[in-house]
Amino acid sequence: MSKRLFEKTLSKTDVEYRMAIPMDSLSAFEIPEAEYSKKVDVFDNNRRRWIFRCSKRKHDTHPKPVLSSGWIKFVKEKSLKEGDQVIFSVSDKDGAEGLQFGIQARKRVKIFGQELWSDPL
Repeated sequence: MSKRLFEKTLSKTDVEYRMAIPMDSLSAFEIPEAEYSKKVDVFDNNRRRWIFRCSKRKHDTHPKPVLSSGWIKFVKEKSLKEGDQVIFSVSDKDGAEGLQFGIQARKRVKIFGQELWSDPL
């Protein structure tokens, strides 16, 4: 069973360069002690595997975690724009070590002045 890790409305930086991860979600990515980045497998609604790099600052009291490497390819293929939304979830891997990450993307749509969300992409 999956559990929602975080939900985020995408900023300009998120769709053009890298996506900032909420600090309270960093521990789920399990970056090893003394390391500053880790490749993370993430699966979308179509069970397509995406590989992102999760990294944090090396020498700062505020690590500012981000997803890079592979993230912008995901943004482009899903045609995401500033104001759209992503939802990350985690679940235990069946019998395997670590967590499995899921991602859903939703586009913000305005119809007759009303803001709606698309079905998950």
